[in-house]
Amino acid sequence: MGVAPRWGIGSGPRGVSTIARVLTAFLFIVCEPGAIGRLGRALADTDGVAEVYTTTGSADFIAVVRVPDLDALATVVTQHIAGMPGIVRTDTHMAIRSYGRSDETAGFDIGVD
Repeated sequence: MGVAPRWGIGSGPRGVSTIARVLTAFLFIVCEPGAIGRLGRALADTDGVAEVYTTTGSADFIAVVRVPDLDALATVVTQHIAGMPGIVRTDTHMAIRSYGRSDETAGFDIGVD
């Protein structure tokens, strides 16, 4: 089982492998009805946003945000997404633990328990 913040392998100085933290958050987004078509692509093109889904229920979109730390999350949400024309409200949920099989396998592959 993986634990968020998640760890990924990157390339450090002189080609040395490094392990980098990745914080995952789920951003529930409510927008004006006429803005849904336009906002989908704009959200997907935002740095730090890994995936965007239209949904049923109380949110119009759920965006999966993957960033290195809380400061980066705050920047993505408050400076890049919440201010987009047509966004009415956002609700951010940070991931604590991941239970997916691929996460479990990846953790063993890079030596993280």
